[in-house]
Amino acid sequence: MSEASGRLVGTWTTELDNDGEPTFGLVSFSADGGVTSTQTNTKNIGLGNWALTGEDTFEYNFHILATDEAGKLVGEAHINVEGEFVSDTRWEGLGGASFYDPQGNRQRGHGGSKVVAVKYGIDK
Repeated sequence: MSEASGRLVGTWTTELDNDGEPTFGLVSFSADGGVTSTQTNTKNIGLGNWALTGEDTFEYNFHILATDEAGKLVGEAHINVEGEFVSDTRWEGLGGASFYDPQGNRQRGHGGSKVVAVKYGIDK
């Protein structure tokens, strides 16, 4: 595992600028390239992948299933983020989302939302 990937592996708190309103979340990066994410503005977790793009940069994506109140699938959100380490325990980046209906047709999307993340370890 490279130094950069070693810095990324673990769990991070995130703050996303959602049109001027902060949206908080948790994202976990596994050593084998997996991503698990949750945010306060979603009902379901997101699953995806990450990859290094440079010595201090990386990208990741995850998909979130969207359901109605009855649990019926109403679509899917695809989230993409590009990040850069500010320190070993903080990164900043830009994220975007595309939203799809159950048949896979893109309905809408946006990009350029600021994301700030802080790594945390085992609570003592």
